[in-house]
Amino acid sequence: MFFVAPQLLVGLLNYIRRRLEESSGRSLQWTESSIELCQCTTLSQLSEICRNYFSQCFCANAIHCFEFNWKNPQRFTDRSNRNEVHSDVLGSWVNKPLWKKVTVSEDDELSICIGGQQDVTFITVNGLGPFCNSALLFVVCQAGCEPNSSALTVFLQHASACYTRILQQSPDASQNNQTAVMLSDDLINATDANDMQIMLNTHLRDQTSSEDCCILLVSQEMNQIMCQVVGKHILDFEMCYPVNNGLFGKICEKGQWIIPSEKEMSDLEALFSTPVQSALCIPVRDKMSGKTIGIVCLCNKTGSQGYTATDVVAVDAVMSRSWTVLSSSLTLQKEKKARSECEAMLLIARKLFSRLDDVSMLLGEIIQEARCLTNAERCSVFLVDNEAQELVAKVFDGIVTMDENMNEVRIPLEQGIAGQVAVTGKTLNISDAYAHPLFYRGIDNATGFRTRNILCFPIKDHNGVVVGVSQLCNKIKGSCFTSYDEELAEKFAVFSGISISHSLLYKEVEESHCRSRLANELMTYHMKVDKEDVKKSIPRSSLTMANFHPDFDKFVYPPRLLENNLKIKACIWMYEDLGLISKFHIPMRTLVHFMLMVRKGYRDPPYHNFDHAFSVMHHAYLIAKNLQLNSKLSDLEVIALLTASICHDLDHRGTNNAFQVNSHSVLASLYSSEGSVLERHHFAQAMCILNTSGCNIFENMSRKEYVRTLDLVKHIILATDVASHLQILPQLEKIVEEGMDLTNTCQRELLLALCMTACDLSDQTKQWETTKNTAKLIYKEFFSQGDMEKRMGNNPEIIHDRERACVPQLQINFMLHIAQPVYRILAALFPVYGEVYQRVQLNIGRWRRVEKEFKSRGLPNTDSLDFLTDEFDRDLFEDLE
Repeated sequence: MFFVAPQLLVGLLNYIRRRLEESSGRSLQWTESSIELCQCTTLSQLSEICRNYFSQCFCANAIHCFEFNWKNPQRFTDRSNRNEVHSDVLGSWVNKPLWKKVTVSEDDELSICIGGQQDVTFITVNGLGPFCNSALLFVVCQAGCEPNSSALTVFLQHASACYTRILQQSPDASQNNQTAVMLSDDLINATDANDMQIMLNTHLRDQTSSEDCCILLVSQEMNQIMCQVVGKHILDFEMCYPVNNGLFGKICEKGQWIIPSEKEMSDLEALFSTPVQSALCIPVRDKMSGKTIGIVCLCNKTGSQGYTATDVVAVDAVMSRSWTVLSSSLTLQKEKKARSECEAMLLIARKLFSRLDDVSMLLGEIIQEARCLTNAERCSVFLVDNEAQELVAKVFDGIVTMDENMNEVRIPLEQGIAGQVAVTGKTLNISDAYAHPLFYRGIDNATGFRTRNILCFPIKDHNGVVVGVSQLCNKIKGSCFTSYDEELAEKFAVFSGISISHSLLYKEVEESHCRSRLANELMTYHMKVDKEDVKKSIPRSSLTMANFHPDFDKFVYPPRLLENNLKIKACIWMYEDLGLISKFHIPMRTLVHFMLMVRKGYRDPPYHNFDHAFSVMHHAYLIAKNLQLNSKLSDLEVIALLTASICHDLDHRGTNNAFQVNSHSVLASLYSSEGSVLERHHFAQAMCILNTSGCNIFENMSRKEYVRTLDLVKHIILATDVASHLQILPQLEKIVEEGMDLTNTCQRELLLALCMTACDLSDQTKQWETTKNTAKLIYKEFFSQGDMEKRMGNNPEIIHDRERACVPQLQINFMLHIAQPVYRILAALFPVYGEVYQRVQLNIGRWRRVEKEFKSRGLPNTDSLDFLTDEFDRDLFEDLE
């Protein structure tokens, strides 16, 4: 026996206490049993110490010890004989909610539990930290006394710490560490990050006796959790999950391993593509920051025991040694991916910048590249029209519009998802399109297409101004677009924005060049109006209708019969007779100069010349005067109709729109993208004349009146395109059925368009002689175009082919399908116009007789109507005279 100094004993006890605290990670109170527990190295020793202690404090002789797992509290191991026991009684007591919970720390609420009934007391000693699911259960029978609760609590704290230390030092844990070391050596030889993940998944699956395993990677930068490999399979596309919600988000937030509940199994079943009966999710935390950087997911443990703390320790041992190697490989993978992206972006830039000469081709290229880059099913690109405050789409990616003739779609700038992106300049990533309040289902309903998800991003120029919006629909490989897709889209948008800006600039330069060429061509052809000609043309006295013809203001009068030297004066008189000169304070010299410039602006094709323009203006005057339009329309609308009628065919070349486009003329280069090539050119020429010094007849209008008048002139001139007229014809028929509302601006503009078409075709409303002679001029011009088309190697339409055309038949078809509906609708709206409609009907009847006589005489197809002599007419129409 030897003596120990008190100071040395205190030091020894403190050393023992530190060992216990280090092994458990907890601060412990001190008792006399501490030395025994500190020296304990096996579960058998621990259970024996605990039985002896409980025997003394409970005054009991029979104490049994079992080991169990809280996740499966129906299977118990008897520590005395190592036999497995299935006990519903023990299991029911373990699951009792009336346990007294003694908190060792805030992290382990169930570290110690005491419960009992009648003469039986149950006591558990739990493992701490990752071993908190493992526990020892002591059953105390026929206790003879009440224990000291505070002393019992301290003992159980020490016993829990000891139990945890024994589990950590178990052969299984040691084996896990050795295996992890061997695995980390193998990982170094892996070819890439995916190969490493396959090796880790296989190893963890075998170590934990699981059916499958995968490792999720947490990206704080992208705010996403991603999975690239499941088991031995590399996914075709990454599975992505939010970092701030859901099962995996909860693990990231808490940084603790969990066994998912049944409600949380859906994410795992989608991940593993198999039903999941049991699962274990373990976070991998960064040693420096403590943040979760990965999640290991195990599913379907073999056997009936379920996952335990031993599985957690096995995974921790593997990941602590292998994560550094995996992380380095992931970094290398990311760098390779970034390099590949750069190469792809450079290739995309090369493709885009090769299409700068054609905006439509460029937009088509942008759509194709954006769709391929993000694996989207469809893509559309809208350009911002700041003047109209609209988004314009001219190129469609597999979308069938409701109108087959529609060459563009326009939506208000602030409408829908694309509108919000255009206004805010921020990307929208919508995982469920139908749940978004801004999504419009109309197109889906009309086309049968189903939009699941949308990635919509702005396209900006070098100044950061939004010039367009790209909208991607339906991620092909994946449930929705990811933040990585957003990042790719924003990089792609930089190249798109620059290319679109340069393409629009290129178009402006090209148009400017074309306009310059056209202006030089016009100046060479037309020359300028001499000041002396202006002076001579100014009327020296007031004009009256007697200066022209007594029937000048009647529909029956043929204006082509008026002498050419009187036509300028007649134009001036029509403005004056309608009161427009005094109303808008038009200087006489300015009006004369304007009319002379307009006459100079017409070329000399057989039909579309100044004589035709004068006839159209005269009919516009007759409509305004005889239908009393000044009481139904505003003075601005009347002067716009009269001015548009005299200018509507300025610089006509004797060919139609299709010829301009097919021959790639200068006009087509300027206007083909907008449609109505010639009509837009006629309006542009009218604006050139108005902008010429001394020719602006609208100069004394207010700014508001001036802008409105020019808009109306443009609208009326564009209405002379037959294609435009056919589009509005159903609306005009509806007005006839329901009645006209002259307070409706849209209906007033439709009426102006109708009047302009009636004026443009007014030669068909005159006497037969005028109608017949006009037809000769028309087909002479048509056949001239056909001859040019043949020289170009093209096959002209029958109406332009002198070798195939049957003029009477063509004329009947034209009058029945184009002219007749115009005059019928106008006569229905204005009964006084009925006489005009009757003459049209009469002329159709005459053409039918000509066709019949044409066939009965066996006359060959001819490019001329020379057979329509006065004698032929007298014989044919004798009963009509």
